[in-house]
Amino acid sequence: MGKTTLLNVIKEKILGKDKQAQVAYLSADDIDNAPFFSSPDALETYLKQLYGFPDKYIYLLIDEFQAISQAGLFLKNVFDRHKGNLQIIVSGSSSLAITKNSEFLTGRAINFDIARISFLELFNYAGQTEAKIISLGDFKEIGLFYRTFSGRLNLLFQEYITFGGYPEAVAAKKAEEKKVILESIVKVYLEKDVINFLKVENITAFNQLLRILAAQAGNLVNARELSNTLNISINTLNKYLEILQGTYLFDLIRPFSTNPRSEISKMPKAFILDLGLRNYLLKNFDYLEPERGALAENFVYLALLEQYGKDQINFYRKLGGSEIDFVIDRGRGKTLCEVKYRSQVGEPLAFKNFSKKYGGFKLNKLVITKDLVKEENGVHYLPVVMLPFIRLEE
Repeated sequence: MGKTTLLNVIKEKILGKDKQAQVAYLSADDIDNAPFFSSPDALETYLKQLYGFPDKYIYLLIDEFQAISQAGLFLKNVFDRHKGNLQIIVSGSSSLAITKNSEFLTGRAINFDIARISFLELFNYAGQTEAKIISLGDFKEIGLFYRTFSGRLNLLFQEYITFGGYPEAVAAKKAEEKKVILESIVKVYLEKDVINFLKVENITAFNQLLRILAAQAGNLVNARELSNTLNISINTLNKYLEILQGTYLFDLIRPFSTNPRSEISKMPKAFILDLGLRNYLLKNFDYLEPERGALAENFVYLALLEQYGKDQINFYRKLGGSEIDFVIDRGRGKTLCEVKYRSQVGEPLAFKNFSKKYGGFKLNKLVITKDLVKEENGVHYLPVVMLPFIRLEE
């Protein structure tokens, strides 16, 4: 629904500026459209018959373009033949497919990622408002915003960590309908991307890996242990992990280190990119107290992704057990972020240890709490529901 809706919005915007514009929309995974994508000549014939192409300039919108055989080469041929007479806008649901096909489009294409609905967007959607981003340094305004909207924020937080941010699930009104939508998303993903496009043969092991990572979101990923558990080779496991990242289901983040070799060799942590998907995979939509800390940590990761690239987000872990959930790398500046989903909390000892070891960096220290708003001894304490509304860079 997200990217398809966006293509329709683009179509409306084009026609809004020029009602005479020729805009063609085709879904490449629709079997009825398969003949049009059998060859560049077939597509050109279709556009000529319906839109007067190439005599008339045309905007060609293609959804699920990865369904086209040799999609990158196909689009390159069409574009190179008629680049003065058309603009092509395509969408795809797999970054692996997009990357595979992009080699033919070098210098011809601009890529954009479309994320799921964020918590900030959910808040605005639910309240028909446009909440502004608050600077971390403006604690008076942060406190006022939280006191004013805490009731709505906490209700939406429970909704978000239960059913996630897929547009179809957000738009559905009833819980059972949301569950059916999430089930459909997983089944379509497994059948279309994993089995048909990516040709994963051991679908049982792949499904088991999905559920294991969902249950361990926020924990270290021990590749050797997982390969033994699933009875697959380490190479196959790494391939599956690459697929899960490339299809926007999970992210693996690396430990913070000033030694790149050390960083690559250490175990990463896994985070799921939609909490509703996590709950569906685990067949558990109950808001259980023991899980709130793990859900809150994953929620924080998603909020940090709104401001920073994945490569800027690490975690800190020492052999002695000292750990910081997130270290945001801003060059000479670092933001330390620890998630403590409770009301009473002090500065983590790991912050002090990190400061001693990496004293040359300018540090921001952030503790994410359940409902505590305060600033003390250079540490900012924020409710988890407030993080998406705050700009961490001052």
